[in-house]
Amino acid sequence: MYKSLIIFLFGGITSVLWSQENLHTYFEKKLVSDAHVLLFRNGIITREYVYSDSTDTVINDKRIRTSIINNALNYIGVNYRYGQSSERGFDCSGFVKFVFRNFGLVLPHSSNTLYKISKHIETTKAQSGDLVFFITRGKEVSHVGIYLGNNQFIHSPGRGRTVSIDSLNAYYYKRHLIGFGSVL
Repeated sequence: MYKSLIIFLFGGITSVLWSQENLHTYFEKKLVSDAHVLLFRNGIITREYVYSDSTDTVINDKRIRTSIINNALNYIGVNYRYGQSSERGFDCSGFVKFVFRNFGLVLPHSSNTLYKISKHIETTKAQSGDLVFFITRGKEVSHVGIYLGNNQFIHSPGRGRTVSIDSLNAYYYKRHLIGFGSVL
């Protein structure tokens, strides 16, 4: 059985005929990360595929990133709960894990581990939906949020607080910022 696939590549459109089996094999080889394959298999990426021969490319499909942000915004006001990752409460990494799980991505429940597995990116290249990391205590990453763009991020900040939006320009966050990473 053949299916027509439209691939948007660097602004050009190429139409290609593929068998269902060859389509999966091709994208498993060409997609630049396991996240791409997972999103493709789960039907989240259906028409537009962002791929490259370069291993440093991340998903930049604005629809996916916008969906992640919109999902995260639904939880503003949910209480911080240490070690939790549910609608009843989140700690910072639990919040990230919960939001991304809604898009088929299974992430660890640890800020430091999220930092280690993410693709580190320059501040100037950070996009909405990327992760933002902080060292707030000790020598390892101890806090994570989801970047919204315009120096804003959403996170579950700590005991006695709720999921909220904060500015990276705030003195506390500017002082503890370590960098950005992508799991997409």
